[in-house]
Amino acid sequence: MPSPISKAQFDKLRALVDQGRIHTAYDYLSDRGYYYACWAAGDVEDSQAPEARGRTVPGLGLEARQKLTEHELARFRTSMAKGYLGALGAQFEHGPSITRDVSAEETAEFHGEVFRTHFLGIKDWTLCVPFELQEKAGGLEAVERYWDGVLRTAAKLSARAIARSAALIAA
Repeated sequence: MPSPISKAQFDKLRALVDQGRIHTAYDYLSDRGYYYACWAAGDVEDSQAPEARGRTVPGLGLEARQKLTEHELARFRTSMAKGYLGALGAQFEHGPSITRDVSAEETAEFHGEVFRTHFLGIKDWTLCVPFELQEKAGGLEAVERYWDGVLRTAAKLSARAIARSAALIAA
C-alpha cells in the first residue's frame, strides 16, 4: 500500500516536473510505494548510467521512439509525467490525499491522451496489445490484474537494481 501524499507534497512533485526534474519526482513516488513511478522511471537496469535512464521512455515502442528527436522525446516524457500526476491528482476530488497508484484504466486514458497529443497512435504504446488481449480473455478485471503484475515486477526489479548499485559502490 503506498504512503499517502498530501496536497502540499503533490504540489512539490508538480513543480519538480515543471522544472524538468522528472526522475526526481518518480524517485520520490517510487520510494513511497507508487509502482508506476518505478516503471516510468525506466531505472530497472542497474547497468544504465543515470543520464541514460533519463532518456528512456518505457511504454513507447521502439519504432515510434526512433521517429522522435531528442527534443520530442523530452517533451513526450514531460507529458507522460504530467499525465501520471494528473491521474493521481484526481484522487483529491475524493479526499485530502493520494492513497493509491493509477489503475489500468487511468493509465490507458492518460497514455492515450499523451500519444494523441504527440501524434502517435495508441498502438505505439507497448502495453496496448497486452491490455487488449487481457480484456478479451477476462474483461477489465483481468486487465487490472495484469497491470498490477507489471507494476509489482517493475518495483521488484528497481529495488534489486538499487541494491546492486549500492553494493557496487560499497565494494
